Formats: sequence, C-alpha cells, structure tokens
Amino acid sequence: MFRISFRETARNYVLVGLLIVLPIAFITVAFAVTQDAQMPIELPINGETQVVMRGLPEVHGVAMTPLTSTIIAGIVGLLLMQDARNVDGRLVLAGYRAREVIFARLGTLGVLVALVTAVTVGVMAYDVMPEQPTLFVLAIFVVTLLYGLVGMLLGVVFDRVAGLWTILVVSMLDIGLFQSPLFPMGDDAWWVKTLPGHHPMEVVFDAGLTTQPDTLVHLGWALVYLFLVGAAAVLLFYRLTGRQRTSALQVIR
Repeated sequence: MFRISFRETARNYVLVGLLIVLPIAFITVAFAVTQDAQMPIELPINGETQVVMRGLPEVHGVAMTPLTSTIIAGIVGLLLMQDARNVDGRLVLAGYRAREVIFARLGTLGVLVALVTAVTVGVMAYDVMPEQPTLFVLAIFVVTLLYGLVGMLLGVVFDRVAGLWTILVVSMLDIGLFQSPLFPMGDDAWWVKTLPGHHPMEVVFDAGLTTQPDTLVHLGWALVYLFLVGAAAVLLFYRLTGRQRTSALQVIR
C-alpha cells in the first residue's frame, strides 16, 4: 500500500518540479541577491537573548530554507489529502484496512518531507553551513513535517486551488514574516507564539546561527505541537475514509 501511495505521488510532475525549482529559486537566489553586509539580530546565547552581528546573506539563507521546505511540504500534504478524498474509501472497500491506507499516506508524507529537507538543506549548505548541522536538520524536518500535516488538514476544508493559495499565504506569513528576524516586530504577541512555525523556527535560527543549543525547550514544544497536529490528521483520515467507504457501498447497492 505504501508503494502504491508513493508511486501515485511521484507521478505528480508538478511536485517533482517544485522540489527542483523552488530551492534554487528561493535559497540560491536569496544568497545571490542579498547584499554582503552585517546586520544586528537577536539570538539566544548562553540562556540569554543577545543582539549580535551576523552576515545578512547568512541570515537570509537560514530564513529562506524553512520557508521553501514548508511551502513544498504543505502542497504535498494538501495533494495527499485530496487524493485520499477521491480514492481511499474505495481502497478500504476493496479489502485494504483503514489503518493500512492511513499509515501509507502518512508514510509517504514522511518520506517526501525527508527528501524535501535533504534537498533544501543541501542547497543552503552549498553557500553556507549551519553552525549546528544536526540540530538544524532536525528543526527543518520538524517544521517541514508540521506544515505537511497542516496541508493535509487544509485539504479537508478547501478544494485544490483554494488550498494551494491558503498554504502559500499561511507559510509566507508565519515562516517568512512573523517568525523571521529579518522583519523584527519587538516582543512576539501571544497569537504569534501559537502559530505552527514559532517553536521550530526558534530552533532553526539558534542552530543555524549560534554554536551552542539554547532552544531545546522550544524543540520539545515543537514536537508536542507536531503530535497534536498529527493526531488531528489521523482522525480526519479515519473519518474521511469511513465516509468514502459508506458512499461507495451506497453506490454498489
């Protein structure tokens, strides 16, 4: 079942094109067009928030990497859920167990998120290496998987076009604006801290621009957020698969 789900997704040439084009268009171009200058940025150092100077291209590259990966993963999650709405109930009716279908979709998402993470971090590493590579890759994977699951949830509510626009807008605002030190807005408002990208992005900038981990608590909260969104996605998958199976049975009768 997993191979069937993965093959279906791999045949989507738009996704393959996004995986190739977006990292180059966003990350590589960001390095190329950003002025080689220093900028002040607030970073957690030794348990305290300090203002330090970092290279603008470096900061821009670190910021664009999760933005790129979350957009791609959000679209992947959206399309997976759209396919589930059309197919999965009939697969259950054909003899597959609901949990097999659901975990095949989630497994496909996980593999694609790992691929997106590898590509985007690899493109970034061509120009600059993060200070804490292992933690950086983990943070990018978490925020990318989180937005893949968000894309799945949006796929339940919206059709394909509306869902694509929504994931683009949400990613741009959350990852690209509210959580980015390139657009400082003073102390974060309470609602900014509830957005999906808040905790993992704290880890991204810590791992990308400092030499010591100071945001492990944020990583813990990011994993809690990931678990809750994942549980919601699984529940919606079960309901959606059940409805599709019921509809298919009614047609047969």
